[in-house]
Amino acid sequence: MKFYLCIILLITLSLKAQNKIDCSKCLVELIDESKLQNEDLNSLKLLKNEIYARKGYIFSNQEYANFFKKYSWYKPVNDNSSIVYSDIEIKNIGILTQRISEISEFLVNENNSKYKIISKEKTDEIFTDEKRKELEIKFDIWKVYNYKDKTGEYYLVLTENKFKESVDGNFLNNSIKAFNFKKENNRLVKTFEINDAKGKDEESIWFWTRYIYVEDFDNDGIIEPIVIYGTSGNNGYDDGRIKILLYYKGKKIGIRIQNGVLDNERNFNVDADFYTVPKIIQDKILEQMNSMVKNNHSILPHGWQKKVAKKMTFIQE
Repeated sequence: MKFYLCIILLITLSLKAQNKIDCSKCLVELIDESKLQNEDLNSLKLLKNEIYARKGYIFSNQEYANFFKKYSWYKPVNDNSSIVYSDIEIKNIGILTQRISEISEFLVNENNSKYKIISKEKTDEIFTDEKRKELEIKFDIWKVYNYKDKTGEYYLVLTENKFKESVDGNFLNNSIKAFNFKKENNRLVKTFEINDAKGKDEESIWFWTRYIYVEDFDNDGIIEPIVIYGTSGNNGYDDGRIKILLYYKGKKIGIRIQNGVLDNERNFNVDADFYTVPKIIQDKILEQMNSMVKNNHSILPHGWQKKVAKKMTFIQE
């Protein structure tokens, strides 16, 4: 069994090595950390061990020893203690060690990339008046999701432009705006934003937090936010709009729903890219659409599920 595990690891390492960045210049050049963002744990470990291998390090790990000995540049020394690393190599080892540690900690402690909504106190602590001005956050912050994946730590900030308090105690909003920020060296860098406003015949617009997901559904170590918001019209939910936005591998993919009481009023558009994402993510979004119908928050065209199964991009009665 151990023999077969070794073979599997070697095959995995070989496949990873075909597409990864190498460390042929790690002696004299610092690694570009931005190029490490999409590398998985095995690739990072292999890259770190390549620095050792290029100095002739003798590996006690037989899998790495077998892997590197196929390269002509690998010349094992007699004694590992005789190896001297340059300042650049030491810094590169530190960079890779830190990245490996971050991903390992995430995999251990962040089961399936679960998100959390931070408290108002924590929100005010992070997003001070000065910080909000710097980040151009002009509306009231409704919710902030804090999440981590193998690419880093993020804040998904949902803001709403309130204009009136309704009879049921909820606020009516003129417009909404969402920001997704990545923490980079004690700075917040925007990775995407969402803007929309209520139409002239709509009463309000809001983020639908009960349907929002910020999780890693396909278990690739990268979280794919699913942001959902809606509007209400003269008949409440019945003639409002719903917008579902998925952010997958840097691309925004949307489903735009128009509810309606009459048959000819109901329709929705599906971005063609929706049908290219992993099925588990497609199923999660369709599950949310079913929940909206069940909860009387949406009225979708009859037989819409079968039309989605046919990968149609415009669906109506």
